[in-house]
Amino acid sequence: MSTTADQVPGPGTAEGPGAGDGSTGAAPATRVEHFDPAAMNAVGARPPLREYVRELWGSRHFIAYDARVRLAVSQDHTFLGKAWIVLNPVLLGLTFYVIFGLLLHTGRGIENFVAFIVLGLTMFMYSSRSVVAVSRSMASGKALVRGFMFPRAALTLSIVMRDALTQAYALGSILVFLLIVPPLEPISWTWLLLIPVFALQTVFNWGFGMLLAPAVHKIPDLANMLSFLMRLWMYSSGIFYDPSRFVSDERILALFHFNPLYQVLAMSRDLVLRAQLPAWSSWGVLSCASLLVFVVGFLAFWRNEESYADER
Repeated sequence: MSTTADQVPGPGTAEGPGAGDGSTGAAPATRVEHFDPAAMNAVGARPPLREYVRELWGSRHFIAYDARVRLAVSQDHTFLGKAWIVLNPVLLGLTFYVIFGLLLHTGRGIENFVAFIVLGLTMFMYSSRSVVAVSRSMASGKALVRGFMFPRAALTLSIVMRDALTQAYALGSILVFLLIVPPLEPISWTWLLLIPVFALQTVFNWGFGMLLAPAVHKIPDLANMLSFLMRLWMYSSGIFYDPSRFVSDERILALFHFNPLYQVLAMSRDLVLRAQLPAWSSWGVLSCASLLVFVVGFLAFWRNEESYADER
């Protein structure tokens, strides 16, 4: 902001009243500052990308605190509380096991089909829950968005961190479940590689949610459609079946291969249920998809920064 200062004659100065009358204790000169309106930034204006990232880093304490609070109150309205973090994927997995395993027999040829479904559902529901929540973050947090000045991506990141903490508890419990429910799965060092898979999936969730957030903010009806699209994505990711058992066309199998959430499920099952390393191509697909979606999503979210506080 540019300012200029002019000297204005005050009482007792040579130009002002009392000049030459011999009076003492003349008042100091008054300074008048002039502000250049062109140098002022509008409230809520989008900062440059580098400054935006710096402000986001400066909000890290708020992000961590908000994520912990969101997790703490997420199930406070229920009697079982945090137990539902584990019960939801387990009960849902057992339900689908009865339908697809016992009634439709889609699990023929898959050892430990219960673990196959429960682990797959736990991993997929993490993405479904996180992507939908991030895409709706500007509407669900409109009181914060309109009342305070901060990088709006901080709100999306706190939601992602909340969901990541929830998923960490769920994954730990699911691994214990696999150790105590027959047929028992032996512990393997390959389980440790779930950590980078989980990290890449988290980056993908954040990026994809931010990519959708501007559109959902402008067209709220898309939030309702998104739940159906995620369900369609779930059924097309091999969550209840092994695609290679039902599909012989290599082109269709390639579509599964380039589906990042299919890779999350397949890699997790390889690491936990088969104790084998996923192919390098699987790591490449998941890594490239996660980084690309994150970069594009972050830029799209940043470019729409000024619109999130609009009154509608």
